[in-house]
Amino acid sequence: MKASVTLMFALLAALAISPVARAADAAAAPDDRPAVVVYDVEAAEGLEGLAARITDALLIRVGRQPGVTAIGQSELRVMLAHQKDKEVLLDCEGREECLARLSEAADARRVVTGRVGKIGDAFVLTLKLSDAQRSVVARGESVSADDADALLLATGPVVDTLLGAGPGPGAESFHMAAAPQGTKVAVIDLEAHDVTKGLGQSLTQLLSLELKKFEGLGVISRDEIRTMLRFEVDKQTLQCTNDASCLAEIGGALGVDYLVSGSVGRLGKSYVISLKLMDIAHARVVNRVAEGYEGSETRLPQALRFATWQLLGSVPDGAGRLSVDANVDEGRLALDGEEPRPWPLTEPFGALRAGKHGVSMLAEGYHPLYQELYVEPDRKTDLHLEMVELPTPWYRAWWTWAIAGTVIAGAVTTAVVLSQDDPGTGTVRVNVQ
Repeated sequence: MKASVTLMFALLAALAISPVARAADAAAAPDDRPAVVVYDVEAAEGLEGLAARITDALLIRVGRQPGVTAIGQSELRVMLAHQKDKEVLLDCEGREECLARLSEAADARRVVTGRVGKIGDAFVLTLKLSDAQRSVVARGESVSADDADALLLATGPVVDTLLGAGPGPGAESFHMAAAPQGTKVAVIDLEAHDVTKGLGQSLTQLLSLELKKFEGLGVISRDEIRTMLRFEVDKQTLQCTNDASCLAEIGGALGVDYLVSGSVGRLGKSYVISLKLMDIAHARVVNRVAEGYEGSETRLPQALRFATWQLLGSVPDGAGRLSVDANVDEGRLALDGEEPRPWPLTEPFGALRAGKHGVSMLAEGYHPLYQELYVEPDRKTDLHLEMVELPTPWYRAWWTWAIAGTVIAGAVTTAVVLSQDDPGTGTVRVNVQ
């Protein structure tokens, strides 16, 4: 995978400087519609076939966006196969500078990248939209499903959201309506995958608290469930043929209307919180959400809060404020893929819609940084960006010049000793090259 991507960048670099190639591109794309390049979706081990199917689905969905030309990584590879300039190898996978070169080659304004994997038994797809010309990440979205086919069906709507086109055609929005006599909800422990068990337990407790804030809901916490199961249900008698039937049996035993279950885990650089709301009476999942988040673990409670609101179909409107500080003196800062601003900011951000936002930062001598955050209604969010320095090139390291100075000094001394014409006269001839 890495070798093929590296070769593609090499070919792109060659194409970017080839007038003949540019002419061929112009002939192949006579319209002026902006291009969106779709990378091959990366796959966890064993999911390569599913990743290929999702890539095809992404291309189809992106191509249906009004005024957009969709170009796939494989399609670029075919076009570039005719080019002769293949000498340059450019190993910059994962670096934002590569997107700028890709923009030059394909005239792409936006680039879609993704990764598919499994968190527990759930299939999870995370997608990113990058601004190739500005070398910044604009936004990210995630979706999860119980099986591969369901994940494919969910790909279209999440692409629409990623590109800012809103929900796809026929998409239904769920809203939790509590019964007049009240609705009971039981919270099952969140499964932890590639994160600590303690983190999963902490988020489960926060999930119960967030659900209790919803008017008309009576929530049974995980501790209460554990107690009821211990004294009222012999778990050995539960004949669970699958996850849905098992949850239905537990819910029936507890006498609740709904069950909330899910997981928290890592997929690549992102945390993913998956939640499911199950109707006990009909033994079916009525809503599921996957909230992907890239950033510090300390902001996971906010990610969980927004995931809970989405699960209940009750995401609040409104706006909040954002304050940013960083460990660099100069750079460029972009919010949600907008035009980068010089850092430090000359004026603060205005009111921002409530929800998830993405911040990209570039600074000379530092790795590019992308981090997500959540803005809540009528609140201020403080964000600290910790940029990581690039390794110092060998020719700029202090120890290189210290060693060089020692070598030079030794060479001069040797030249002095070997150039004495007459030890008795006290004169020497020094030749330093």
